[in-house]
Amino acid sequence: MRRLPGSISSFALLCTVSGCAGGAAQAPAGGAAAALAKAAAPRGSANVIVEAEIPASGAQNALEVIQRVRPSMLRARNGSTDETGVMDIVFYIDGVRAGDRQAVTSVLATNVKEIRFLAAADATTRFGTGHALGAILVTTKR
Repeated sequence: MRRLPGSISSFALLCTVSGCAGGAAQAPAGGAAAALAKAAAPRGSANVIVEAEIPASGAQNALEVIQRVRPSMLRARNGSTDETGVMDIVFYIDGVRAGDRQAVTSVLATNVKEIRFLAAADATTRFGTGHALGAILVTTKR
């Protein structure tokens, strides 16, 4: 069977084009790869930090995770303060009231499974009064 010269050049052209296209899928070098990996990290809702988001934060403890991943969780959403002018969100670790934000610095970031913000009404319904700014629930890997 004899091949025509036009067929051979078409075949060579096709091989060249597909070979070039294969090289375009190479991973970016240096800092670009890290930026892409960080951008591809999963992101939960504004009120939840999931376990998969924590390693990319580089945080050492649960408070740092919140500060780096969802700092809005720590801001007063309704402008409430007590008579001293300061009121903090109440923190719970595995369902037990831990107190203020300083309490969650003892929880290592590697031990955190989930961090969830509850609005004031939801926190009051679940835990009772004293949650004017809401609550943050830290669930650890048990």
